Amino acid sequence: MFWAFVAALVAVPVGVFLIRPRVGPLFGKDFQGIKTEGFTGPILTLTVFMTAFVMAQATQTYQRANQAASNEGSAIALLYENAGMLPDGRGQALQATSICYARAVEHLEWPAMADFGSSDTVTYWADRFTVEIPEVLDAPGAIVGQVVSLSRAQSEARLIRLNEASPHLPLLTIVLMITAGIGAVLLLTSFAIPDMRRKVLLVLGTAMAALLGGTLYIIETLEEPFSGPIKVQPSVIARVADDNLVNFMATYQGATLPCDDEGIPTGA
Repeated sequence: MFWAFVAALVAVPVGVFLIRPRVGPLFGKDFQGIKTEGFTGPILTLTVFMTAFVMAQATQTYQRANQAASNEGSAIALLYENAGMLPDGRGQALQATSICYARAVEHLEWPAMADFGSSDTVTYWADRFTVEIPEVLDAPGAIVGQVVSLSRAQSEARLIRLNEASPHLPLLTIVLMITAGIGAVLLLTSFAIPDMRRKVLLVLGTAMAALLGGTLYIIETLEEPFSGPIKVQPSVIARVADDNLVNFMATYQGATLPCDDEGIPTGA
């Protein structure tokens, strides 16, 4: 999408130097061109429209992705805590798996989501929950119920997170927005009034191209919340992994985790 921003900027000198000088003779001596209001009006209108579109669509995608990431981290933290309440240390395996899951999400799946992918390692640890939870079903019902509920919440949050990693705007909508932006820049720079100085025209045209191109770039960035300069960071899940690790090592002294620092299963 960054090329659209560059193309909008390039359209300014094309309109000013190539098209504009050839327009006047086609209309005769009475041709007045587009006055300054023709620049300020579309700039304000398109800026408001694009901003509203970004706020209503792309920002919602970003917020849902951020919320899903936070919910997933919270579910893992509470799952670890509730597993620790199981009697006779029966929750140790679940606690170890929750740490490995959090590590794999942070180090493996987060980079994969930048390319709209996922991690098989995270799926492996998620599947381990479905194996280990039935093994503690005969424990106190209240605790088991919480563990099952939190495991479901973790699974749902991950599905939402992965879904929001991919853009949701239809391709045709993006094409129409880019075409309209470049067309508006060319139109206004080509049909400006003949007595408007080129310096003024270049400044106004560049300002409009920057607004349109920048807005399109923001839309792309917010529509892909796990890549780009303002991407959602794995700060919650990373903090959960670190905090749970400290607690695990203090509670089960001498115990080892079934994964390395990135969440890859030991020996895999």
